[in-house]
Amino acid sequence: MFIGFLTGGQLGDLKKTLEWAEEKGFKAISISTGPSNEFFNVNAIISDPKETKELLKNSKVIVSAIGFYGNPIHKEESTRKVHQKFFLDLIEVAYRLEIPVVTGWVGLYPGSVEDNIKEIKNVWPEIIKKAEDRNIKIAIENCPGNIAYRPDIWEKMFEVIPSKNFGLEFDPSHLICQMIDAVSVADEFGDRIHHTHVKDAQVLWEKVSRNGIRSEGWCPHRLPGYGDLNWADFITVLKKHGYNYALSIEHEDPYFKYEEGLLLAKKFLEQFVV
Repeated sequence: MFIGFLTGGQLGDLKKTLEWAEEKGFKAISISTGPSNEFFNVNAIISDPKETKELLKNSKVIVSAIGFYGNPIHKEESTRKVHQKFFLDLIEVAYRLEIPVVTGWVGLYPGSVEDNIKEIKNVWPEIIKKAEDRNIKIAIENCPGNIAYRPDIWEKMFEVIPSKNFGLEFDPSHLICQMIDAVSVADEFGDRIHHTHVKDAQVLWEKVSRNGIRSEGWCPHRLPGYGDLNWADFITVLKKHGYNYALSIEHEDPYFKYEEGLLLAKKFLEQFVV
């Protein structure tokens, strides 16, 4: 395993980001992008990937994944088509740049879990087929921004899309804030973890006991080591299942600035990797 971080341009353009990452001793970055994103312009790269490919080739820092956290099962057909096409384009870009993982959200459709699973079954086979053809892994983040936020839903999702190319971008913080045991769940779904967002969370029990879990601010996301996760146990589970890829820091800690937080998280995680 090696340490990286998620970025969408907070450090400047892609060249500056790679230079900063290399200077600070990171091994990887993962990239968040979208249809109107200029930090990682998918349409421009599809038209001419040479410049970006050369930039990545000349850097000691790899791109562990590129991601789109959109909604390919959106209720509005026009938005749905745009997001589907963008995800397909992102797979093509990953293939051309030799990036093995595309991350993102499976999407969210208004209605029950069963309604969402039906839409996933209708929409995602085309996306997964292209990923299989290009030998790209798809890693869905377990974030409440999409329907794939808890283990029983993952089970249903993998039943309708059984491809081994289809897996998880495992983020323990979102499970902690649902009172789910992130370590045991990682152990259960270890063979489906294709990428990680290493992010902690801290349950502020005094706020829970005062205002309950339907209030706000009781479970802030934290840097690794500043929250409730047992990181030694979590890293052990990843090792147990043969995960030997990026520990990608997603910095959403409200108490630290971006660069400061990345460096603190890196220092903490280095005790678990050689």
